[in-house]
Amino acid sequence: MVIAFTPLTWTFIILPLLVVWALGLVDIFRRDMPGGTKAAWALIVVVLPLVGTLVYFLMRKPTEKEIRQSQLAAADSARGGVDRVSRHPPGG
Repeated sequence: MVIAFTPLTWTFIILPLLVVWALGLVDIFRRDMPGGTKAAWALIVVVLPLVGTLVYFLMRKPTEKEIRQSQLAAADSARGGVDRVSRHPPGG
């Protein structure tokens, strides 16, 4: 089976890859890392866009905020997904 590579096909392949690549670069510059590490990751991602971005996201450690959010989500799902906001008015 031969796939016809139309402009629409390339759009659905290249556009998501460009978005992930851009998100990787933004994440590198927003993350709290030493300057040399940040520069090295940025260089790797720019020189090797597909492989560099993939390796960056695979090796990236979660931040404290991401860990807390994950723990809260796990605790919420363990309780059956009940909202943390009370459904009853105070004193009622």
